Amino acid sequence: MALVLPMVASADDESQRLVVWLKNGEKVHFDLAQLPETSFGGGVLTIKTNTTTVAYQLANVLRYTYENIKVVDEVEMLPNEHSVQVNAEGDAVTFRNLKDGIVVSLYDLKGQLLEQRRAEGLHPVVISVRNRPRGVYIVKSNDETIKLMRP
Repeated sequence: MALVLPMVASADDESQRLVVWLKNGEKVHFDLAQLPETSFGGGVLTIKTNTTTVAYQLANVLRYTYENIKVVDEVEMLPNEHSVQVNAEGDAVTFRNLKDGIVVSLYDLKGQLLEQRRAEGLHPVVISVRNRPRGVYIVKSNDETIKLMRP
């Protein structure tokens, strides 16, 4: 369900953007200069920019990704920066360089807490849904919210 019309970018546009891939084949772009914020609740993905708010039923979302983002080598990262990496299958996420005590939580689409892990030292925090029932899961840590899928 869309509350307003999303932005569409041309194929030769090199701007950095968030891309929502819908199951019906539609590909929707949100320019990162518009500061898109994603949130999940009640089975809905909401993307809010400084000019637009759009909501999609999670059942209709295939995935969302970023385009034209320059990849930063971990060696170049500042010590206080953390990184988040979702594996190629989309069923596990790794948080690196989190401050001690930061909690990473796994929820189902009903909002039920399934798992929590606390960052300790320099150890990465890995959340996987490989051994869970098929479905969509939400991983949350401070200002990061990530959707994982177990097909």
